[in-house]
Parts: sequence; structure tokens; C-alpha cells
Amino acid sequence: MAFACLALALMMGGPASASDPLRLKEGFRLLKLTPYMRALESGGHVFAVQNGSSQDLQLVLHRPPENNLAIALGLQPASRPVLRLFSSDDREFAGAPGAPEKLSFNVPAEQVQTFFLPQLVEAEAADFYLWAPEALTSYEGNRQTFHSAVLLLLLLLMLLAVGVGIMRRSRRAAYAVVMAVGLMVLLSSLWMRDILPDNDQFEWLLVNRLDSINAALAIGVVMSLVAHLNLMTKQIVNRNYWTRVIIVSDVVLAAFAVFWVWQIYAPDFAGLISAELSEIALAMTCGTVLLGVIFVPDRRSS
Repeated sequence: MAFACLALALMMGGPASASDPLRLKEGFRLLKLTPYMRALESGGHVFAVQNGSSQDLQLVLHRPPENNLAIALGLQPASRPVLRLFSSDDREFAGAPGAPEKLSFNVPAEQVQTFFLPQLVEAEAADFYLWAPEALTSYEGNRQTFHSAVLLLLLLLMLLAVGVGIMRRSRRAAYAVVMAVGLMVLLSSLWMRDILPDNDQFEWLLVNRLDSINAALAIGVVMSLVAHLNLMTKQIVNRNYWTRVIIVSDVVLAAFAVFWVWQIYAPDFAGLISAELSEIALAMTCGTVLLGVIFVPDRRSS
């Protein structure tokens, strides 16, 4: 507790005072906390919460999730330390192992408490949100449902595309299906923590998810290059059609790249959906490729 006492002493003795406390009551769900946090010259941030209810207030400190693709490419550290929080009544809170993006804490009934968040390295710094536990659980459940529905839709399109590709006997359709498989594996790996149940049977998938991200990214890049080279160097059936498909998929893929790079430098550039935008663009790229296969004209009518 010596560290907490020292930090709180620095907080009280520094040139700046603690921010006005946030007054929260029953029914609180979500608040972007960063505007109410203040950096200390000695390092770290402070914020204050006033519990205006007659019961203890349970809260969750939450930051944007890790960028798994950036981690797989070595652009960000592979793991983040768990969050730690110290209160003015000499309590310490720490996040659960394996969940470095959130931390649960509480404020006693009808009390005002100041909290100190130790300094984070620049690569780990991000905007923070304050959630009610049930609101965060509902949000995570909705996100899991959305991710599962998108992957199911892409899987159905994949099966239909395979059938059409076989029926049309199109080699370019086969290339597109292989590229879409790579993109689907990449998307599944990025969403793995959300869609897989908390079960030891799937632990090996989570452990090796970075390898699957790299392999799927390599497949997608190689097949995309093959598609572009074929279009430029060979006489192919339905050239105009495949040119349109490639142009549309390139535009959506460029949107994915822009959102992904943007998230690296500004993890909270669009609020809670910041981490979703690049992945939704990736899902749209995969869907565009598969739809291109499904609607490819018959060779005999070309």
C-alpha cells in the first residue's frame, strides 16, 4: 500500500487539484471517462466519483480492445499488463488475468472517492470508458451475436460460391474463393475471443490465433496479387465483369486499411465502434469477392 499512499500524496500535493467528482446513481450505464480524468505531473491519471445512491456502486473501467492484426505483424506489444487502480480509502483494484482491457471496482454508498490510475506507456494509453457491469455484459453479448451472424452469413455465401464456381467451371472463381477463405479465416481469428465460448477445449485456438492471422493474411494477399496479375497479363473470360469485381473489392479493402492504420494511432477515433470499422470493412471485402463468384456469368453466354 506504500505505492498507493505515495501516489495519493503526490496527487494531493501537486500543482493541480482533483477533478470535480462524477455524480453517479442507480441506472447508470455508460460514460466516456477520459474527459473527466486528469494527468499528474508525477505520472498517472486521477478521477473522482461520487456515489449518490444508498447502495454500493459497482463499476467497470474499460479501454478499447487490442489490435490483434497489429500485434500479429509486430507493430504493437503482444500483451498488455492488467489495469490497476488505487482509491483514496487505500484500496487497490486489479483486472482479472487474461482481460487486460477492463477492471471492476466499486464506490461505497453515499461517498466521494478519488481514484489513481498508474502511468501507462504510450503504446498502451487509450481512452477509457466507465460502465455499469450489466451494461457492459449486454454490449459484449450484442457484439458476440453480431460477429457470429456476420461469419454465418459469409459461410453461407462461401458454400453458395463454391457451388456456383463448380457449375460455371471458372478458374477465376476458384481463385476468388481461395482469397475469400483467407479473409474469412483472418476475420474469424480477429473475432476469436468474442465468438468462442470460454472453454478449455478452445484454448489452443486462442493461443495460436496470431499464427492463424499471419497465415490467413498471407493467403489473402497472395491470391489478391494473383487476381490482379491475371487481369493484367492474360486474356480471360468475362474480363469486364472481373475488372468491376476487383475494383469494388479494392475500394472496400482500402477502407479496411485506412481504418486499421487509424486505429493504431488513435485507438478511440470513432468511440466504441473504432475497433469494429476496419473489421466490418474486411467482412465487406470478403462478401464482395464471394458475391462476385456467385453472380459470375456463364462461360457459354460470354
